[in-house]
Amino acid sequence: MKDETTVSHLERIAKLIRYYSLVATTEAGSGHPTSALSATDLMCGLLFGGTFRYDTENPDHPNEDRLIFSKGHATPLFYSLWLAAGVIDEQEIMTYRQFGSRLEGHPTVAFPYVEAATGSLGQGLSIGVGTALNARAIDELPYRTYVLLGDSEMAEGSQWEAIQLAAHYELGNLIGVLDVNRLGQRGETMYGHDVDAYGKRLRAFGWRTQIIDGHDYDQILDAFEKASRSRKKPTMIIAKTIKGKGVSFVEDKNGWHGKTLDRDQLNQAIQEMGEIDKSVRGEIRKPENRKRKVRETREMGRLDY
Repeated sequence: MKDETTVSHLERIAKLIRYYSLVATTEAGSGHPTSALSATDLMCGLLFGGTFRYDTENPDHPNEDRLIFSKGHATPLFYSLWLAAGVIDEQEIMTYRQFGSRLEGHPTVAFPYVEAATGSLGQGLSIGVGTALNARAIDELPYRTYVLLGDSEMAEGSQWEAIQLAAHYELGNLIGVLDVNRLGQRGETMYGHDVDAYGKRLRAFGWRTQIIDGHDYDQILDAFEKASRSRKKPTMIIAKTIKGKGVSFVEDKNGWHGKTLDRDQLNQAIQEMGEIDKSVRGEIRKPENRKRKVRETREMGRLDY
């Protein structure tokens, strides 16, 4: 079990992230807040749980970990994460989806902390495969690539082509995070909350899998720590989550995809959330500055299969 202080701190950050995901989308009058809420704990645990390496003052650092939002519509979460990291402020996040803002509805490189522009579902993992290959064969650096995936996009053939290639090339530096929130744009996904179905398919392709509760920080932090030690197989963290997590009247409810809260609903949601510490911030561990060839680190923390 993780330190209670660490978990408590992450929970406070997650509440802040959920707050801004809701407020920014209501202010914009568009966006995908419920898709952001389901993955909030996962991404909060990744960035601020001690595994992820990133230099917030230098987003072009060659040895920092890469984060790709394949479910690009979850930008309310993405930008709120960087607010919690101290990169942007409340004034900027309130420009979400406005003309001239760098905080666009789907991630683009206008925002320097975006690794890849996404939005068309099923593309992010392919980019992640290329990035992981680049780390090993071109950069010769030990950074890892993390890809946040939605369960709806697992119906895309391009996903399984990328999954096949990642296993073939033994990309142990590639970690997928599958947000299984059950609901897509038009109802339940093919497997719903059957996380074992995803696990069986991925293992058949040669991936290492971990099935977790995507809102349990002990499980989340353990999963990322274990995935970071893999060197031979890519890892998929399959997380069972609740769409709209944290707002009772939208949790696991169909019909809320791509729909924002109106002002009254927003006030109700904020009241449910309770006290929010707007001063809380998360710390991301910095990457190592010295260049290390991957072949020198390949045996470190090896997992047996």
